[in-house]
Amino acid sequence: MAKKPILDLLPRNMEFHNLSHVNLTDTQSRTLGLGLKFRPTLRPPTARAFDCQVQDFCRSVRLHYKYSNQPDDPDFNPKLYVKSGWNPPREDPNLEESLYSIRQDLLENFNNNKPRWRNNLSSEERSGLREIKENPTVRVLATDKNLGPALISTEWVEKETLKHLNDTKSYSKVTLDDWTFRRHKVIETREKLVQSYSHFLPPNSHKFLRSLDDNSQSLNPAKFYIIPKIHKSPIAGRPIAASHSFITRPISIFVDELVKPSISMPTVLRDSGELIQCLGGIKLPADCLLVTADVSSLYPNIDTKKAIIALDLLLREGKVAQTPLLVQFTRLVFDNNFLQSEFSRDIYHQTYGIAMGTPFAVTAANAFMYYHERDIIELYAQHLTLYKRFIDDIFVIWDGTREILLEFLSAMNAKDERIKLTYEISDSKIPFLDLLLFKDSASHTLQHSTFQKPLNKYLYIPFESFHPTSNKKAFIKGELMRYARNSSSFSSFTETRLLFWKRLRLRGYPAKFLLPIFREISYSNRCKWFSKSSKVSTQRRVVFKTTFNCSHVGIKRVILKHLPQLSSIVSYKSTNTLAQLSK
Repeated sequence: MAKKPILDLLPRNMEFHNLSHVNLTDTQSRTLGLGLKFRPTLRPPTARAFDCQVQDFCRSVRLHYKYSNQPDDPDFNPKLYVKSGWNPPREDPNLEESLYSIRQDLLENFNNNKPRWRNNLSSEERSGLREIKENPTVRVLATDKNLGPALISTEWVEKETLKHLNDTKSYSKVTLDDWTFRRHKVIETREKLVQSYSHFLPPNSHKFLRSLDDNSQSLNPAKFYIIPKIHKSPIAGRPIAASHSFITRPISIFVDELVKPSISMPTVLRDSGELIQCLGGIKLPADCLLVTADVSSLYPNIDTKKAIIALDLLLREGKVAQTPLLVQFTRLVFDNNFLQSEFSRDIYHQTYGIAMGTPFAVTAANAFMYYHERDIIELYAQHLTLYKRFIDDIFVIWDGTREILLEFLSAMNAKDERIKLTYEISDSKIPFLDLLLFKDSASHTLQHSTFQKPLNKYLYIPFESFHPTSNKKAFIKGELMRYARNSSSFSSFTETRLLFWKRLRLRGYPAKFLLPIFREISYSNRCKWFSKSSKVSTQRRVVFKTTFNCSHVGIKRVILKHLPQLSSIVSYKSTNTLAQLSK
C-alpha cells in the first residue's frame, strides 16, 4: 500500500458552507474544502503555444529598445491603453542575435526539461467535482464578505435572482430590438461627445473608448447574477452585473480614471489603514459613543439623477475642465444598463440604481453618499468627533447624548426614501471593516485589533494549490502586514499572528516554509504599511507572460544570460481554479 504524503497526515481545515439538501461524499466535501481559488496542476502547453509566448516577449523587447530613450508622457494612462498588433522592425543585429539565442535556449529547455510537479487532484476528486457540477439542483458559489464557498440550491439562486429582476421599481423588461437599438445609440452618442470634447481627451483614449465596438461579446447584455450574503438572516443575494465585455465598460473606466484623482470627499475612507491614522490624533471625549452604520443595499437604491448632480458639483468644486464630458459620459453609462440572467431569456433595463459591476460604481456611490450626508453632518458637527465612511459602511465617534444621536441617525434615514441605515451603538467597543475598535480609559484613545468574522472559514490557498511560490509568500506577507497595521499593541498582533500560523498549518503549509516569512514581518515596521509607496520606478521592465506550467523552463535565467542589461520580469497568467471547474 502506497504511503500517503506527509501533508495528508496533518489535520486539515477543509470546511465549506453546505446550505443545500445534498449530502456530499467525504471526497466531494474535501474537494470543495480546498476553496474556490485552488488551482489544479496543468500539463505544460504545446511547444507551439510556448513558442508564441516567447515570440510575444521578443516583440515586447524590440518595442522597449525602440522607445526606451523617449521621455514619459505625463498624460499617458496605462489603464486606457489598448494593445496594438504592430510589430516593430528588426533594426539592431546584436539585439536580434540575443533574441534568437533566447528563443532557441527556451525551446530547448522546454523540450528537454520535464516538470517536477505532480497532480494535486486525484481522479476520484475530479469525478466527484464533475458530479456536483452536473447536478442541476445545486450550485457552488463564492459568498459575500469572502466567507468561503457555499453549496446552495439552484432553486434558491433562481428565486433570488428573479426576485431582483422582477422588481418593477428598479427594472423593466425590454425586447431584443430595444436592446440592439440602445447599444447603437450608446456608440452614436459617445462619438458625438468625443467629437465635441476632443480637446479634453487624453492620448489614445478615443481608441480605448471604441475598444469593444467590434467585440462579439459586447452584443450581449451584461450578465446578472447574485452572491449569497450568508451573514444575513435570512440569507439574501447581492446583485452583480458582470460588465467585462459590456458596451459601456470602456466609458465607465474612462470616467473613473479621470474623476477619482480630481475630486475631494473628506469623509470618505480609502481603507481601514486611513481610519487608523485618523484615530492617532484623537483624544476621546468623556462618555462618547461608538457607532457603526451600514447602508442597506446601497447600489440598487441610488437615485442616479442625484448621483449625477453630486458628481457635477464635486467636479465643479475641483474646477475640473472635463466636467461637461464626464457628466454626460456618466449619464450614458447609468441610462444604459441592460441585463440578462441564465434563468430567463428576458432582457432587463435597470431604471433605478447603479449596477454593481460597472467600474465607476464605487466612485459614483461615494459621490452620491457624500452629498446625501454632507448637510446633516454640518448640522450635527458639534457632536461628531469623527465621521468616516467606506462606501456603505459608516463609523462615528459621537460626543453627545444617545437621544441626539438617534435624532442624527433618523435624519440620515429620512433624507431619501430608499437610503436606509442599520446601525449599532456601543459605549466601549465595536467592529468596523476589518478592525475591532475599543476604548482605552487610561489614555482616552481608541485602540484597535484585527476583527475576525465569526462565519469565516479561513480557506486560504492550500499549500498544494498550483500557484507560484511567490504568490503564496506574497499573500502571507500581506496578511501579516495587515495584522501588524491593524494592531495598536504588540500583544494583539502576536495573538492574531498565532491564529494565522495555526490556520495556515491547517491548510497544509509546512513550518519550514512559513518560518522565514513570519520572521521577515516585524511589528516594529508597522508604520511603513499605512500607505502605498509613492516611489515610482523610472526603469521600464519588459514582461514575459506565461503560465505557471512553464515554470520548469528557467525563463528568467535564460533572459539574464543573453540580455543581462534588460530589466525583465516573468509574469504568470491565471489558470483555471476550482471555481471555474465547479460551474
